[in-house]
Amino acid sequence: MTFNSYEEAWDFWVKYGGRIGFDVRKNYTNKSDLDQLVTSSRFVCSNQGSRAEEKKYAVAKRNRAHTRTGCQVRMGITLLRETMTYKVHDLAVEHSHLLQTPQTSRLMPSQRNISKHQAVEIEVAYDSGITPKAAHEFLGRHVGGSANLGYTQRDHKNYLRSRRQRDLLYGEAGSLLKYFQDKIVENPSFHYAVQLDCEEQIANIFWADARMIADYAHFGDVITFDTTFGTNKESRPFGMFVGFNHFRETVVFGAALMYDETFESFKWMFNTFLSAHNQKQPQTIFTDQDIAMGKAVSEVFTGAWHGLCTWHISQNAVKHLSPQQTEGSSILADFSACMYEYEEKEEFEEVFDAMRQKVRKVTWLDSIYNLKEKWAECYMSDVFTIGMRSTQLSESLNSNLKGHLKSDLDIGRFLNRVERVVEEKREKELQSEYESRKNLPRIMMMTPILFILEDEHKLTANPFDQTVSCSCRLFERIGLLCRHALKALDLVNIKLLPEKYVLKRWTREAKCGAIQDMHGRQIVEDPKLSTTLRYRYLYQQFLPLASRAADFEECYLLVEEALHAVSKKVEDKIKQTYSDGIAKSNDQSTSQLAQNLAHVSGLKKKESRKRVTKRKTNWIDKLQKTKKRKPEEKAEEENMQTDVEEHQECEAISSYAQLLLGSIDVEDVILSQKFI
Repeated sequence: MTFNSYEEAWDFWVKYGGRIGFDVRKNYTNKSDLDQLVTSSRFVCSNQGSRAEEKKYAVAKRNRAHTRTGCQVRMGITLLRETMTYKVHDLAVEHSHLLQTPQTSRLMPSQRNISKHQAVEIEVAYDSGITPKAAHEFLGRHVGGSANLGYTQRDHKNYLRSRRQRDLLYGEAGSLLKYFQDKIVENPSFHYAVQLDCEEQIANIFWADARMIADYAHFGDVITFDTTFGTNKESRPFGMFVGFNHFRETVVFGAALMYDETFESFKWMFNTFLSAHNQKQPQTIFTDQDIAMGKAVSEVFTGAWHGLCTWHISQNAVKHLSPQQTEGSSILADFSACMYEYEEKEEFEEVFDAMRQKVRKVTWLDSIYNLKEKWAECYMSDVFTIGMRSTQLSESLNSNLKGHLKSDLDIGRFLNRVERVVEEKREKELQSEYESRKNLPRIMMMTPILFILEDEHKLTANPFDQTVSCSCRLFERIGLLCRHALKALDLVNIKLLPEKYVLKRWTREAKCGAIQDMHGRQIVEDPKLSTTLRYRYLYQQFLPLASRAADFEECYLLVEEALHAVSKKVEDKIKQTYSDGIAKSNDQSTSQLAQNLAHVSGLKKKESRKRVTKRKTNWIDKLQKTKKRKPEEKAEEENMQTDVEEHQECEAISSYAQLLLGSIDVEDVILSQKFI
């Protein structure tokens, strides 16, 4: 018997041992000093030989059963230089011990192996937060039982342990940079940036994949940004730039893992965000009332309108106006109307002045009035917001992230989990795309006789230049013509909607067109799309074939023989075509990673402190916390401190207004907050 290669001989011995029911190992292997080729080797049964004498009688921590029984089963091979093949020169097949049954043979170490495909599935399940036990059970059911997996639950856990040990070799900073480097190899349009401190430690991190860059080019006109805590082991603030697509589904434009929430950190992150997106400024950005963030927004996003989150303002309105509201009073309703309803500034001013007269102390109302251009409907009539008025989109995504992320995640697992959550959002977009192509919206017409409502708006229509404007300003705010404008166009005999009133971002062709990254390369969102489609097709072809062939032995042998022949051809083709290119690519990737690590000393550690699970409340959200006292003592103290608290809050809001207007510096505001 001869074999074409040493590997072929070993594979034969492993398969032979699996069928007969004995485990195998290599007894010895000799190599030539000239060309390092294997000249001779012996494969034996794992029960060959006997335990060493010094170990046989030594005092051990654990008593292990004997596995060496002196079995003589073996196969020796030697290299024939003339034909470059391996010939069997020594063979013994009589065992001196019990053999395994066909049911238990799969448990022998030589018969257990985790393939590359299975390794990917194990890592995906691990990164998704599935426990090893549950993942092993699920993967086993997928192939008809755990017995068909080819490895045990212990192998599953050992693989994950080995993976964690490999990650530790790089360290936290190395794992971070390796993750980014791998993403660049997958898609060169992937962008990331890290900010180093004076000690060359990583402080702030920003990244955006090719899909994020393309989505921002299509839908980056209105964005929101908010940060959240408690999503990673380092307790770093995590933030995402978020917006709406043409289905009003959430899209992500970039992510950031920050060291702190200072003005310098926000400024670096916003500048890096613009660099990743070819310096394209958004038209509108919504944030909360964070002082440092507001200063950075005004300095970096110079071409954008900065709006404040109306949800936070509403919460503070409840806090400050509820004590002033008496039975039958409508103070909160009036304030809500000032935020969302009144279209005319005169009407807003009139109602706001009347609201001031209803309350005893108007400190908070006066302070928030100074920022009315950033939250009142009438002052935002010409601001393009696509219907967005708060940071709830970012906060909703952050809340969703916390359902997948844990505070004890290391940096590598954290990045993988974030990637999974973003993929879930993109899957919803595909679902919306499917529904839009499958279903047509119902066209409904209201009957004027049955529904007579008072609705007055000022309209101007010009049939010559085909323009129309309405006092409701729906097109200016959202990008869609209102029903009033459509009726006006109809009255001037314009039956076809002018193209200037059809924004591409709201059409099915919103994502059409080539997009270039910051290096001028055309972005390909999924370079592996063709590979995925080929895999899906082959999988769908092989699975029914395996199911049918397993029922008949002749068919099983036929498929096995064909697969063996095809597998050999595939491996030879891959080695011939791609081995050099892959090796070169891997060498370049490793070299780049080594260069990056040479400039980084580690991931900057935050000071040891009590772990927080939510963002620190700022001056406008923070509630006064007091110890429990007797009712009369509490009432007396509240009366004494009310004036002081109102004055402090007024000063804080006024400082924020002045900060946004550029009349003071952020350092002065922060310093004043410390003294307050």
